[in-house]
Amino acid sequence: MADPSSRPLYSDYGYQDDDSHTQQQRRATGINIFGLSNNNSSSGYHLMPSGGHEMADLNDSAPGLGISNMGSASNAHSQSPDPTHHARMSPPETPHSFHNLLGDSTNSSPRHQPDPSFSPRVANSQGTPEPYSEIWAPSMPRSARNSNTDLTDASEKVKEMPRTQQREITPSSSSRDGPPIPKIVEPRKDEMDDEFDDEIFYKKFAEPPKGCSSSRDIHQPRSSWLSITIYVLSVYSTVGSGIWLVTAILQPRWGHKIASGASLSPSTATTLAALLAKTIEMSFVTVFVSCIGQVLTRRAFIRKAHGMSLAEMTMRNWVIQPGSLITHFETLPSSSLTLLGMLSLTATLAASFYTTASDAMVSPKLKSGSWESKELTGYVRASYANAAYVREDCPYLFNSTEDIHAAESCMNVQFSGQSYRNLLNYMNTWTAINRNGTVVSTDLKKRPGGTTLLHDNTTMHGSWIETEHGDVAAQFEDLGRIINNVTLALPHPGVYAASTLKENGILQPDDLAGVGEYTVRAGVVSPSVNVMCVDMDKKELAPLVYTQWPHSKNTNTDVPGQKKGWAGWTGEVPQPLDKKGKDYYLNRTDVDDIFKWGPKYERRPPVFQMYPFDFNLLTNATVYAADSIYTLGKAAASTNYTLCQLRSWVSPNCSTEFNISGTAGAVLKSHCEDGSDENAYRRSFPADQGWSLPSLDWKWLADQWRLSMDLNGGAVNNNASNARILTQLALHEPELPASQPSMAEALAVYSSSLIMISAIDTPFRHYWDQDPEKYPTNVIPEAPGFAQTFNASLITQEYTSGHTQRWQNIFYVILVLVFAINLFCLGYFIMRSGLVTDFTEPQNLFSLAINSPPSNSFHGSCGGGPEKRHLVVPWKVAYAPSANHFFFQDTSTGKEAEMETPGGLSTGAEYEKPKTTSYKRLSTSRTWL
Repeated sequence: MADPSSRPLYSDYGYQDDDSHTQQQRRATGINIFGLSNNNSSSGYHLMPSGGHEMADLNDSAPGLGISNMGSASNAHSQSPDPTHHARMSPPETPHSFHNLLGDSTNSSPRHQPDPSFSPRVANSQGTPEPYSEIWAPSMPRSARNSNTDLTDASEKVKEMPRTQQREITPSSSSRDGPPIPKIVEPRKDEMDDEFDDEIFYKKFAEPPKGCSSSRDIHQPRSSWLSITIYVLSVYSTVGSGIWLVTAILQPRWGHKIASGASLSPSTATTLAALLAKTIEMSFVTVFVSCIGQVLTRRAFIRKAHGMSLAEMTMRNWVIQPGSLITHFETLPSSSLTLLGMLSLTATLAASFYTTASDAMVSPKLKSGSWESKELTGYVRASYANAAYVREDCPYLFNSTEDIHAAESCMNVQFSGQSYRNLLNYMNTWTAINRNGTVVSTDLKKRPGGTTLLHDNTTMHGSWIETEHGDVAAQFEDLGRIINNVTLALPHPGVYAASTLKENGILQPDDLAGVGEYTVRAGVVSPSVNVMCVDMDKKELAPLVYTQWPHSKNTNTDVPGQKKGWAGWTGEVPQPLDKKGKDYYLNRTDVDDIFKWGPKYERRPPVFQMYPFDFNLLTNATVYAADSIYTLGKAAASTNYTLCQLRSWVSPNCSTEFNISGTAGAVLKSHCEDGSDENAYRRSFPADQGWSLPSLDWKWLADQWRLSMDLNGGAVNNNASNARILTQLALHEPELPASQPSMAEALAVYSSSLIMISAIDTPFRHYWDQDPEKYPTNVIPEAPGFAQTFNASLITQEYTSGHTQRWQNIFYVILVLVFAINLFCLGYFIMRSGLVTDFTEPQNLFSLAINSPPSNSFHGSCGGGPEKRHLVVPWKVAYAPSANHFFFQDTSTGKEAEMETPGGLSTGAEYEKPKTTSYKRLSTSRTWL
């Protein structure tokens, strides 16, 4: 405490009058910032030389730690003849432990020369002292050898101190007649905090770290739990990121492992991948931040190294909190250009987008693979167009033993229903073309081919084949007759059954959460129907019309001038064999070579009961040993008639393409007569392979089909609607119309349902290869039949770990960076023998900083935080062996502070009017959390 008889100082460095002493008593007792007692003793601290001991001068000191032996005036005089000895003591914020901290004095005590500035707020530019072994120790009495030169220098500097708003300090008696002591700067009266004790504040700055002896070593061996944890995380992050990178490169397809019905559902797989990616990301951030901390802290230990700056300490925040690059961008210029800074920026980028990269490159998602060749298996139960099997396969309601026509009735409903739908849909297609103004080519390949339905859920698209025979103009030029010859090929319906067969292992849309799809191109035969319609006049037809034969028995119809053969007219048609047992091919016609009738072709022509009336059709399906059925029609617009032949076979010139999607449905298409089609059925056989002829069995199904739609209604002039539509499409000019289909095209589409039904569960090959003795009717009664393989190419969707868009390849960079940095960190940890305390971690940084001496290089940063100049100050971690104490040491030269402070070193001029602060308002507010 100050001497009661001492006089306080005014700001003009003069003494107060005695009558102002009462004012001094009303104030708090003067703050003894220099450690001076009333008996002129000192409680300061001085620097203990390296290798010394703090108790070496114990015999020269008075009782009590740190109290000089100055109990009497005489003793005081002998110990310190300088009357202003107290003015030369070190200020509280710069203990004597800092050698040369207060300037380069050339007096007799250069090692412990005090700074002339007495204010505890005067900044010093020397930083924290070296060597590390020097510590704070209790001060001993000053030697009497201190020269008066010190007093003079101190007095001169005191005089130069600026006048400012100050708080008075009671001087000691020994300095009453000496030079004035500068007054301590204090806040303005209106900003004073009544609860703040300045004496304690300044005293704390003067205290040595006597209570901070490190309880643990800064090095932790590899066997410590922290080291093991970091090693485990580093290995996990490295292995995990490596697996993620390899997975993204290989893009494995998970097949049945990830499916709706599998043990791992698609949603679970996606969640699991995201979870694992997040753990890799978190472990990566943890490992990299630890690696940065180890590198910087170890650098701070090395005496010859640069140390670490605050800007470098904040690099860990970039990875943990990438937004700090924006909120604290001032740290970038000084740290981002270093090797460690660039590595940290790279790690920040990688960590920020790793989860996104994982989702794009690794997370399982539906993805189509590439085309692959595979043998598929399907089941076969009957030969093509087997009427017996089609009849039994129809879902008739009644017992066939009670109603022998039950199966036949079922077939008629099935045929008529699907055939009318096909014709109506074909008409709708052409109507839409006309409304849109689309010009349809006369090239048969480019004209609509019609559709039919399989199992009411799969659309089958047909294709026109053998189109070289469908050029009406060329046929007319060659033969002088209008010939409308078309062949429609349908996809094989058995491909649908084979593709959905479990034995083939193709994931169905239902297995892929109802949204998957796949495509199969099968090298199988395609069921086809050929329709050839020829324009003929009445005379040319006469050999084929019963009413025109000699001795025919005719009756008149309701139509004037129309005759009709009697009811038993079919009995008068000559038999296939004459009396000599030779084949008899009936009458010759002008179109025998077109239809291939007569002995030359060994085919009999049809015979009709009469000439049909306008808009009516007649049908003959009873020609002996024939492979065809015939229909004869007449349009009102012409006097000629149109005779059409329908027959069917399986074509080897096509492949069947089956596409099924959980969102778009199923589609079957025939891909025909394409020289580049590697899946065409004919490619599976030699070039000279003989192919199947038109089916003889198909005629019986065709006869049932025409009955279901009464295509022979012209025999009674029923004027049926279907007959009216078809006859109006007959060609009377040698070209295909651009606004509507031809009669042959319409009949082919009309009968496409018959072709489709004829091919269900039939061979994928062009022949029946089962034992005829075992299966005389060419039907396998037991389901599912026999297995038959066929070549196919397929592209399927499966849950795949890979990207779906080309631009997502950029995320490979993220995956590579994370793996590479993980390898670097793992290698670094392996090379080091354990870990050191990471002083970049907030808790460790705070513990070390609060137990370190103040630094003038951070002048002005205690309130609003560090500024740009503070971020580049290098720091080292120093150690005091005697006190077992670690602390931060400022290794800067002080030039940075001089450049930032006007007038060079800090003086009392800095402490003019105190700046406005929000501390009092904030300290008295209430907290909500």
